[in-house]
Amino acid sequence: MPTRVSSEKDLDTIITELEKVVRGLQLWQYYVLDSAREKEAVKAALSSGKVQIWKGTDVKGRTVADLAIIFRASKEIRGLGRLASRYGVRVDGGVAAGFIKAAFADSEVKGDEGLAIAWQKVVDVLNVDLYKEWEDDIKVAIDNVKNRVKYTRLDPHGPKLGDISNEYDSSRCATLRLLIF
Repeated sequence: MPTRVSSEKDLDTIITELEKVVRGLQLWQYYVLDSAREKEAVKAALSSGKVQIWKGTDVKGRTVADLAIIFRASKEIRGLGRLASRYGVRVDGGVAAGFIKAAFADSEVKGDEGLAIAWQKVVDVLNVDLYKEWEDDIKVAIDNVKNRVKYTRLDPHGPKLGDISNEYDSSRCATLRLLIF
């Protein structure tokens, strides 16, 4: 990898590697529901009888996509937008069990396992938008880093900082702070 950015090609090489590293961190886990854990939480709530009766919008006979929209609007998903821990986004198993029982009360989906699988399908649909949110955030972050490196290392009117290194160069940082503020 280049340590001095002297062309767009150098910049693209650095950003490509940065994106690989960032994506390898699997930060999407901070955004989404763990569908396997959600399934098990519903099974546990159903088998223990700790089911919270669904009192929200009528969900009987709705499609999985409709169920996901209704559930997200119910504000019962904990941890959305907090990025506190991996798989920190979750739903109380009793709430999810009550919701899915109400949705499939008169259907062929029966038993704890069937209802848990049905909930897992709803979670998979809920996760689509959460993965999209992660993708959007990563794109913005990578673009910001690229633009910052381009300005500080390559642009004719930028500060033209030197080599990229682990060393802390206080004079360059002080100059940069003056330029920013």
